[in-house]
Amino acid sequence: MDLDTAQVRAFVATADHGHFGRAAESLFLSQQALSKRIRKLEDALSVQLFRRTNRSVELTSDGGRFLPHARELIRAADAAVAAMGLQDRPPRLDIIDPRLSPMYMLRRIAQRDPALAVERIAGRGLANALDPLVRGEIDLAFGRVADLGREVPPELEHRLVRLEPLVALLAPEHPLAKNEVLHLSDLKDDGIWIPQLGGPVEWLSYLQRLCKEFDVPIDESGVSYDLRHTLEQTRYGKQRVTLAGADMDLAADLNLRVLPFEPSPLFPWSVVWRRGEGPALRRLLALAGRTSHEEGWCAYDPGRSWLPDEDLRPLGAGRTTA
Repeated sequence: MDLDTAQVRAFVATADHGHFGRAAESLFLSQQALSKRIRKLEDALSVQLFRRTNRSVELTSDGGRFLPHARELIRAADAAVAAMGLQDRPPRLDIIDPRLSPMYMLRRIAQRDPALAVERIAGRGLANALDPLVRGEIDLAFGRVADLGREVPPELEHRLVRLEPLVALLAPEHPLAKNEVLHLSDLKDDGIWIPQLGGPVEWLSYLQRLCKEFDVPIDESGVSYDLRHTLEQTRYGKQRVTLAGADMDLAADLNLRVLPFEPSPLFPWSVVWRRGEGPALRRLLALAGRTSHEEGWCAYDPGRSWLPDEDLRPLGAGRTTA
């Protein structure tokens, strides 16, 4: 019988924590994914490893006999990875663009572990990162897993880490700049300005779904060479409203007015990685999961926020009213 080390690792973590939720968080898995791995391991061994109650889990006698062997198996697997020199290699991360939310998340994670080392690669969106992830050219990518134009390959796993609010950017002289918040209905006449409508496919699809839901046109007129150029035109050019992620580094010297939307559109950032990750990547994933949980990065209020249906389903959340 060939045992799956990911399933065995899930078993050991659950035995150590005595709690599915805490074990899942330590492995940067959803509780559903952790439970699924343990069920598959129990099916493969044809035994019940845990007694489950509403408050905790306890090892059965079979689970107690298996535990020391499971620990040895994980120790040997980690030693094999270390022997190949992979343990100390920093994970290679596709962060899309250093000004976007993934860089913000990395900075927050690094505050918890200043010794954390990664190799950053600026890619072209998650859809273009899937094959490099499968081939092992990169170890982890950030992005929205819906609307990629293809299924996420079975060799990869993913988990939501951030629901980033989108905010409106406008010149202080704009008629709407005096508002404390912007309603998306305020933009039905002039629309949202996104020059040349570029970017990763999963972002463009999100934007189109948002504008269709609230009947807001997209103004893709004009030319922009980069983010700074777009912001300069927003500040000093024709009076228009563009948008950005709340985590984005913006040019403070331009003195743009930054307003929240009501309801608040949330852009879902997931981390995507290849199954069978090494110790360095597991450490990073655990830090990301703990930071996301403790800082409330995935908080969702259906009465005040908006997500596309494709992104709501994995949350098991209800639809907010437009």
